[in-house]
Amino acid sequence: MRRINIVFVMIVGGSLVAGFARAQDTNPPLTKIEIFENRTGTVIVRGSVLIDTMSADQGTVSVRAKESVEPGSGRKVYGIAVDLQEGGRPEDTTMVDYDELDSFLNGIDYISKANHTMTSLPDYDVGYTTAGWLRLVIYTSVNRPGTTQIALQSHHTNWNRILLSSDQLATFQNLIQQAKTKLDSLRAGK
Repeated sequence: MRRINIVFVMIVGGSLVAGFARAQDTNPPLTKIEIFENRTGTVIVRGSVLIDTMSADQGTVSVRAKESVEPGSGRKVYGIAVDLQEGGRPEDTTMVDYDELDSFLNGIDYISKANHTMTSLPDYDVGYTTAGWLRLVIYTSVNRPGTTQIALQSHHTNWNRILLSSDQLATFQNLIQQAKTKLDSLRAGK
């Protein structure tokens, strides 16, 4: 009987550990600004400004510039929040740290120029994923051979996915640049 109890405890314990590991795998890593904002035992002031909201076929994309401050130490952290609203699904917000914005803008620029000559194979995808798991990708369409689609997807909580046209991708890139410019002026003390 004791042996059965030990085996039972091992099975249940192993299942709990495996479930916890799977749950951790589905949660994106926290960005620097999220870690800063989620600190306990201290006052955190969170400021933000909406840069703009753009419409797409299946929903909307909003970009906000963010500044978070710990008044006690004066420490400040900067970033942006990208809100994806897909159809009737709940809005999903993904943070992007300030120090990743140049790389993200370069990635958007590269993706905007992607084409079939980048590989000798007929199907391709070219993507950029931020540390907070905001993914931008251009890929060959399975439903419409010979064409590509551009998708902006959050892997944060709801996995919202917005398809963008080339013009909408340019608008999104402009919103990110405007947010970075706003943060640059805050960081310079202007």
